[in-house]
Amino acid sequence: MPFQFSAFVIAFSQHYLLVHGPEAKALGEPLFGDPVYLRPGYRLWDAPQQYLLPHTVVDDIGQQFDAPGCYEWLETRGDMFPRSDALGVLAASGEPRSVFLKELDLADLAAFASPSSAEGPFVYVSLAIEARAVPDQYALLPTPPPIPLLDRALPSYRLAPGVFGAVGAALLTQLLASRRRDWRLTYDQIDDLLADGG
Repeated sequence: MPFQFSAFVIAFSQHYLLVHGPEAKALGEPLFGDPVYLRPGYRLWDAPQQYLLPHTVVDDIGQQFDAPGCYEWLETRGDMFPRSDALGVLAASGEPRSVFLKELDLADLAAFASPSSAEGPFVYVSLAIEARAVPDQYALLPTPPPIPLLDRALPSYRLAPGVFGAVGAALLTQLLASRRRDWRLTYDQIDDLLADGG
């Protein structure tokens, strides 16, 4: 079972962004959404471009953990049980697949979104943006991820609608390129950057 979240997925500069908040639609044309279904995915060692989106784990003694409980089990205990089975679907094709946990790179957690709770298409989500105006001095501020389990996979920021457009696009491009998680910019800092010519 995926995590259901009130958001949109938009395409941006060959990436997909998870956009939520009251001003979400103003950031770009939604590819799909509201709701969006989020799933964690783990890279396969034998096919580095493939991710498995697990929905069930069966441990060494036959105990079965279904989603969403299997996600927490994988994150906290998966590396201790390399011969356990993970059942899920491949992100690229939606094809069912079963693997031993030792075939998954559990350190490489990614976030995938789909328009349906039951099937794909699944898109790799690179960044979560909360589009919300807040009466503080920040135009860009790190925020907790919309789904705490996806913290390792999904950098998350609040972007003020006052910087949408060309400036917002430049900020998003920089966030996607750097994968930074700690960038804070005030409106004054953005004004200074623009006055200096970038």
